[in-house]
Amino acid sequence: MKTTLSPQALLIVKSSATLITQNDTKISTRMYEILFSKYPKVKKLFENAPANQYMKLAEILSAYAANIDRIERLKPALLVIAKAHVRLNIQPAQYPMIGMVLMQAIEETLGEKATPEFMDAWREAYKYISYILIEMERELYEQRKQKL
Repeated sequence: MKTTLSPQALLIVKSSATLITQNDTKISTRMYEILFSKYPKVKKLFENAPANQYMKLAEILSAYAANIDRIERLKPALLVIAKAHVRLNIQPAQYPMIGMVLMQAIEETLGEKATPEFMDAWREAYKYISYILIEMERELYEQRKQKL
């Protein structure tokens, strides 16, 4: 797992914050379309999700791009996500699937603006945030085990 970001990825993702924010709902909507099309069984995980689930993803995507150099600002929001993932029993093995469809959605939505360097930076950034979430979730799973 990626525990840090390269300076180049950090710069590219940070500089793309406005572009991502301008397209965040398109990206998140497209991501869920791709996800449910490619992996229909995953849809059951979202049965009780709020109607604005795609907006929540859009917001975190924008916030992540804008604050990638100050990730500690996102820790409270990431903890909320991690707790939701633990309630749904999300496992680390599911992160690559989401990453793949998210990258496809970004690339399709942004078209020629999604250069190879841009996409490489976002893949790296996704791995980085995945690592953070997986570690938070691991701790929450462990706490839950200890309470049993």
